Amino acid sequence: MTLVYANMKMSEAIESHLALVPVVNRFGIRLGVGDDTVKAVCDAYNVDPDFFLTIVNTFINEDYFPEKKLQNFHLSQIIDYLKKTNLYYLQNQLPNIERHLHFFLHASDNTSLRLLGDMFASFKEGLRRRIEADEREWFPLLLTPSDTKSRRRPRLKPTSDDDEAIQATLDDMRHIMLKHLSGAYDENLCYAVLFAIDTLGRDIRQHNRIRHRILLPMIDDESNSLSEREKDVLRLIVEGLTNKEIAARLYVSVNTVLTHRKNITAKLGIKTTPGLTFYAITHRLIPEVK
Repeated sequence: MTLVYANMKMSEAIESHLALVPVVNRFGIRLGVGDDTVKAVCDAYNVDPDFFLTIVNTFINEDYFPEKKLQNFHLSQIIDYLKKTNLYYLQNQLPNIERHLHFFLHASDNTSLRLLGDMFASFKEGLRRRIEADEREWFPLLLTPSDTKSRRRPRLKPTSDDDEAIQATLDDMRHIMLKHLSGAYDENLCYAVLFAIDTLGRDIRQHNRIRHRILLPMIDDESNSLSEREKDVLRLIVEGLTNKEIAARLYVSVNTVLTHRKNITAKLGIKTTPGLTFYAITHRLIPEVK
């Protein structure tokens, strides 16, 4: 497995893996890095070297995915990277493919190739919808306080099926161009489209590994976690207080306590006091009884 290390020259790392150029760009690092090491370049651009190396090595190695290490980084770092990736798709890679595809189709004397244009339009729309869902629903959910999350939790969890459909369309375009082209067409423009599609496809696959194995599990954790007020109610339930006593302790109505209890049961799937006690101890909400 080929890995990039902090003491390697940044230029050599990129030269060995030119597909890293867009990844490096998302961190705000511009080409022309001289002979500086990866760490030196990261320091110069105020980039966390450990996070940079984790993302880069995840990108260039299909079998490399340090989930525990990624989970140790601040959530805002991961979301910032994913947001910049989405922006790069919209502002750079999609327009690049669209431009080359437009010239390729218009320079080719083959009406059947027009279907490639329809396929790309379908792919582009699907990717845009997924990016908009990230920006509108999932990123804000993870970056807002827990009490706000509970009020604006999205109704629909994203699934890998959507991403698989997006990826399948791009893969089909590549497959068609490699195996089923016929008639007259401009070979140079064909190569340009094919390379751009292949680059974007590999990029999206690696991007989705982070989304599905790190980001979305975090969403699940946050969606199922208790708010601070619910934790307060849970602690008092475990202490053995009645609903009326809990209401008096927290200066809320009994109906509010009942609502919190209902939410706690719905989130945890636990109904009994012994079960709630076990949860509270294992999640360090109360000290373990010696």
